[in-house]
Amino acid sequence: MQSQISPIDPVTVELHVEVPWDRFHKGVETEYGKLQKNARIKGFRQGKAPRNVIVQLFSKSVRDEVTSSLVNESVVEAVQKHELPVVSTPVLKDAPKVVDGTGMTFTVKVEVRPKVETLDTALELVRRVKPVTDADVDAEIERMRQTHAVVEPLEAPRPAQKGDVLTVDYTVSVDGVAKPDMAGSDRSIELGNGQLLPEIEAGLTGAELGQTRSISVARGADEANKELAGKTVVFEMTVKEMKERKLPALDDELAKDIGDYASFAELTQKTRERLEESAKAQGERALRDLAIEKLVEKNAIPVPPSLLDQQLRAMLQEFMQLMQMMGQKPQLNPMMVEEMKPRAEAKVRAALLLGELSRKASIAITAEEVEAKLKEMAEKSGKHIAKLRVEYTGEKREQLETQLLEDKLIKHLLSVSSISDGPWEEPNKAKAEEAKESA
Repeated sequence: MQSQISPIDPVTVELHVEVPWDRFHKGVETEYGKLQKNARIKGFRQGKAPRNVIVQLFSKSVRDEVTSSLVNESVVEAVQKHELPVVSTPVLKDAPKVVDGTGMTFTVKVEVRPKVETLDTALELVRRVKPVTDADVDAEIERMRQTHAVVEPLEAPRPAQKGDVLTVDYTVSVDGVAKPDMAGSDRSIELGNGQLLPEIEAGLTGAELGQTRSISVARGADEANKELAGKTVVFEMTVKEMKERKLPALDDELAKDIGDYASFAELTQKTRERLEESAKAQGERALRDLAIEKLVEKNAIPVPPSLLDQQLRAMLQEFMQLMQMMGQKPQLNPMMVEEMKPRAEAKVRAALLLGELSRKASIAITAEEVEAKLKEMAEKSGKHIAKLRVEYTGEKREQLETQLLEDKLIKHLLSVSSISDGPWEEPNKAKAEEAKESA
């Protein structure tokens, strides 16, 4: 077999292959031999049909089968021979040509990984860690305080307000038609927690105990429930009970209730330390992301179309799954796909460049490193290490190895970069400043 390569562009080549006649002929004879032994042909016992009958009946199918098989075999051999870094399934340019006594020829087009002659990893990075303010500490303590609030009946009657927990009965009508199956009784709802429709939130705020309020909600034409789409839903809601959420005092008792804290001062200090540790970790994650972003900026390489399509499909599928998890109807439009393309392209470039870094710096993941990670996971999860080893086999183990390799590569990238500490900037503001400077 002979083969030669013709580059089309930096990520696409044509592979021209010639298969000698004796190899093709041998394949055909082998197939005829199998058929002569196994074919069931009317008028002949199995294995007794004459060769000319076999050829007459199966000539086309045999030649097609041998052609397909030899194309696959020859492509694999040619790819290995030329050490092509293939990233997509080869596609036949035209139907293979077979000339009896001469052989078979065909051409396939295949995408390859782009060549990276020099990989520039001299990155200048700025680490930015968001400072923890007194307001941040107060907000976090208030969040914990809210979880320790108690709900009690009102000491004296008053209008409903944010934070109150109401027990209501309600009936429902849609465009004036009563819907008994949608009614409810003794339903507990809380004002101000963001779980209610804005119209119901506003309609019940200020309500008195025992009062009935009529609340109209106009549903959009894109409403998932087709019965309600484009219609007006009216809730007649009666407040049967009203309770208020009482917050505990900011004192030592609250600190002891929240956790193993001797005093409110200790709670405040530990809360600050925890927020600072979280901010530091977030800053390191942002630094990793920045390193990848700068690596892509400094090393402009073309992207194979098939890899871009795969990444785009993966992102779209992830988006649709997220929408479903949030209870929303996934809706895609051409504009959304176009907006995703630059991010998908950047992800593919990053993966290609990290792969090149792995080869040039001889960075790989060992079985010992995978085992160490599994032990770490076992300690954190409480699972037995043997169970995790069984769980992380096949594709799941490959995913773990890929993640470990990426972490190792980014760690190496940071080690050879110039890193300075800079003042905190809101991410959107920082992006805008960079865009302004580049313009």
